[in-house]
Parts: sequence; C-alpha cells; structure tokens
Amino acid sequence: MLLRFEEHGDVGLAPASDFSFARDAIALPLCIGEFMVAMRHYPIVFAMDDQASPIALVAIRKEHNLFVERDGSWKAGGYVPAYVRRYPFIVMETEDRAQQLLTIDRSSDRFVSSVADAPDAQRLFDAVGNPTTAAQTAMAFCHAFHTDYAETVAFGRALIAAKVLEPYHADFRLPDGTLHQVNGFHAINEAAFRALPAKTVAEWHAKGWLALVSLHIASLQSFQNLLDLNAQRANERKALA
Repeated sequence: MLLRFEEHGDVGLAPASDFSFARDAIALPLCIGEFMVAMRHYPIVFAMDDQASPIALVAIRKEHNLFVERDGSWKAGGYVPAYVRRYPFIVMETEDRAQQLLTIDRSSDRFVSSVADAPDAQRLFDAVGNPTTAAQTAMAFCHAFHTDYAETVAFGRALIAAKVLEPYHADFRLPDGTLHQVNGFHAINEAAFRALPAKTVAEWHAKGWLALVSLHIASLQSFQNLLDLNAQRANERKALA
C-alpha cells in the first residue's frame, strides 16, 4: 500500500516483534553489498530467473527456515538479510523513475491502521503531513536497499550473459537416515569463470565483481552450517517430544 498522508495520516508502526513472517522461507534475496558478511552464514546461490538473483539458502527443507527460532527470534549471531530487515516497507518508483515512494505491507502484524488504538505504535506522519523519524528511517533504508538491488541486477545479468552459471544441487543424508537433495538454483561454474576473456575479467575487476564471484564460491562451504543446524533442530524436537 502506497503511504499517502491524505489517506493514511493516522497509520503507525508497531514495535518490532519477531521474524515469524520469514519462518517458511527456504531462501532469501540478497544484494551484492551483503555478500561479504552473508557468506559466513549462508550458501549464496542464484535464482533461476531472468536476472540470476542472488539468494541466501536458509533451509534444506521447504517451510523450515533454520534461522528463525521457536520464539520468532533470529538465530543468535546470524546475519539477518536486508530484505528481511526492511519489512514491512518497500519502495516503488514512479513511471519516469524520477522519484521513489514508500509503501507498506498492510497485512503485516506491525502495520497499525490507527495509532489511537495502539499507544505504543510510532506514527509515520506528523500532524501537518511530514514523514516522522520512523518513516524517514524506513525510507532511507529502503532507498539504500533499492540502490544496492539495482547494482545486483546488473551483476546477475552479467553472469547470465557470460554463461558461467550451472544448475546447483547438493545431496546429503538427514539425521533420520533419509537421503535429501537441495536443487532448483544456479551456481557459478569455476571452469567457465576461469575461461572468461581478458576483457571481461578486466571489466569485472573494475566493478568489483571478481571479488563477488570469489565470495559466492567460498560461501558454498557454508552448506555444512545448514546441515549442522538442521541436526541441532532435530535434536531439539526430540527433546521436546
């Protein structure tokens, strides 16, 4: 919902509660500016879409985000992707791309239609229609995310054009002994990457993309983190049974 003072002058934002809204995610979008820290926690792969969107794997089974605890908190010490932290806000551009506008997911538990009914909620507009500090902070964060996202799209499309992506899958055995496979994503083929023309290598180096490729490849080692965490969650379920 596009936030407009004329229509939403009394709306507010409830205090942050938890990350339960992301509990069913198996993967979450990432921007290239997050690769450095995210690779320590998650395997970074690429979606099979027309722009090879980078994503962080947070589960090995559907609807089981391993980083959302039973109480809705994020796993202690785990990096929370910006895509999650910006929720329930997002920006949209005008048709001429000259302006960005703040929108909110009105189905979110944090959306308050009237602050009169929720004294602890933060207003998004003041009495004369100016955005409050809460709204300004949200807009600044979403603007930064949007900028990083645009650069991320350029990187993903370059990977597709260079034909260095290949289907990614990982086979493993769950604690109960059953075999499982994670697939449906892309990863960079190292041989194809090393065979890139010198001109492309120089261009990617100038843009910082060579480092991103290295971070992506290194992040695949973090798949063991998912297996370990999955085993930990299985033990916790047994203890509670």
